Amino acid sequence: MKETKVKKWVGYVRISSDSQMENTSISEQVRQIEAFCVSQGWQLAAIFKDEGVSGSTIERDGYQEMLHYIQQPEHEVGGIVVTKSDRIHRQLNHLLDLIEEELEPHGMAFISVTERMDTSTPQGKIFLQMLGGFAEFERATINERTRNGRIATARKNQYAGGGIPYGYRLWNGNIELDNQQASTVKYIFQEYVEGTNPYRIAKLLNKAGIQTKTGKAWTVVQVQNILNNETYTGFNMYNGQKEKNGIRQKDVFPRIISRQLWNKARQIS
Repeated sequence: MKETKVKKWVGYVRISSDSQMENTSISEQVRQIEAFCVSQGWQLAAIFKDEGVSGSTIERDGYQEMLHYIQQPEHEVGGIVVTKSDRIHRQLNHLLDLIEEELEPHGMAFISVTERMDTSTPQGKIFLQMLGGFAEFERATINERTRNGRIATARKNQYAGGGIPYGYRLWNGNIELDNQQASTVKYIFQEYVEGTNPYRIAKLLNKAGIQTKTGKAWTVVQVQNILNNETYTGFNMYNGQKEKNGIRQKDVFPRIISRQLWNKARQIS
């Protein structure tokens, strides 16, 4: 592996609570890192440790201490040494963020001893590009799995995520009525079918001190959004419009207005 000009390096070791096997123990990781730095003639300035912590989060004491340490110019750190890349990050996108945002801009390298990865070498840069491709594939796979899971949930006529309209709230994974907001929805529809235009309805709501879901004043657009939302009849479309293969659900969102009132509002629109 290629030597960099700066010979001071830091090591990082980690085990999760269920990874006490000899080949992944803290002491074994430290031994491998120390032996590697000796073989390269490098000075190992510090080793940062996290025990019983998952590698899927960056909120780790040892990890954060390491980041703070390498960011100090006076420490002249050449890079980070680990025994294996998953010791520092389980997710490829997090590893890439570390290398591309924290290390490379400051001339620091990332070394994985057992994987023979050194981002300061041409081979290491190629490997890094490959990691980027794998990370993109990983993200796409996770997104697809999440989307398919939500679609399957929607087909069971259950709430599958997404925005919750004014008039409802989420409780223990289920949608239920927000009685005060639901009364406002009924008021908006009733005023509209009786001839009050959206601009006037917004003014009446604001004058009465009634706020939107985000605690702001009502606008014409927000009133129109209420009037155009079929969800209030107990029917809603998940994953797009009906003509685009959306999934039509019934009573996932409790009915607030009657179909008759909805149809009257449609005739005016």
